[in-house]
Amino acid sequence: MANNTSYEIEIRFLAATAEEAFQLLPFLEASLGPEKTWATAIYGRAIYESGRLLRVGRVPAVDPVHYYLGYKGVDEGSFANIRQEWGEEITTGAPASAILAAIGIHEALATPQAVIERLAQAGHHPFMDFTGVDRLGYDPTLALHTKLMRCPKILGDQVMIELEVAADSYSAARDAEQRLRTIAHEFHIVERLVRDEPPTLLYQVTFLA
Repeated sequence: MANNTSYEIEIRFLAATAEEAFQLLPFLEASLGPEKTWATAIYGRAIYESGRLLRVGRVPAVDPVHYYLGYKGVDEGSFANIRQEWGEEITTGAPASAILAAIGIHEALATPQAVIERLAQAGHHPFMDFTGVDRLGYDPTLALHTKLMRCPKILGDQVMIELEVAADSYSAARDAEQRLRTIAHEFHIVERLVRDEPPTLLYQVTFLA
């Protein structure tokens, strides 16, 4: 699809409050940046049901609003979620999108709205959406990307904590999965881990509740 393919390796767990999460992971609070509001729509139910994910995200708390197109391959992990991931900013359009090309859309599109309309023309309609607030960060000692998410639609009053590593090959991704397993055991969060990713939780509350 694109030359900058990477693997995203993630584990996640729930906590009643941010303070509880900070007690469980002493490195977490210092790693996190400021809160950022987001809104994401999932496109193409057939794509989703094949195990992949196509999404358009908005960061509304900036001027102009920033738009992002994201695509994830099937989950290849066992302990952690391992997916190939591609991401493109489309705030000023998509002149040569590898993601769109992968789903059969090859023309240049000048605006985010044009991208959304072209997805609809190709049969990839938005079928579920959610909003939330994230604090993103990085812990250099553990070389971990960190996230604390609030999203009442799927989490209620709880918070979700994600720990993520990126890798440039499947072999490296499996090594990263083992490292996340070690970290989960070290900090005694194995029993708290949630295998389902946020879009899966969204599907459950939207269609299965």
